[in-house]
Amino acid sequence: MKIDIMRLKENIVDNFQESYDPRDLDLDTSEVKYQDSINISTEVRKEMRVLFAKTHFSATVELICSRCLKQYRNVIDRDFDIKYPLDKSEQFVDITQDIRQEIILGYPVKFLCKPDCRGLCPRCGKDLNKGVCDCQMKSKLSE
Repeated sequence: MKIDIMRLKENIVDNFQESYDPRDLDLDTSEVKYQDSINISTEVRKEMRVLFAKTHFSATVELICSRCLKQYRNVIDRDFDIKYPLDKSEQFVDITQDIRQEIILGYPVKFLCKPDCRGLCPRCGKDLNKGVCDCQMKSKLSE
């Protein structure tokens, strides 16, 4: 998203909206697959020699749960602020890479299909969200 600094008036908020193909921002990973376009809206304000960008990001993603390894869909909605010092010689500021970095930094350490996901049995691999596995039942009976 390129912002034309010369077009902005001092201390006046200007709104920008764009949609990006996730491939253009190189956001897909082995755990995160974007399902459609990424919607970004930004409120920009120029104050003296600083550009303030208040940004909202929204997208539907397909994720893999870190505990049970199932695929699930989720909507990522995130707000963040970025501040840019301005040089008098600059006519445009491209905030695309900073938006990309903020999106990636906002990913959780572990993706969970639900907060109480029980994961897989470490012995037999059964999905413990569907019930207790046979090997855990046998170990409880032998105690």
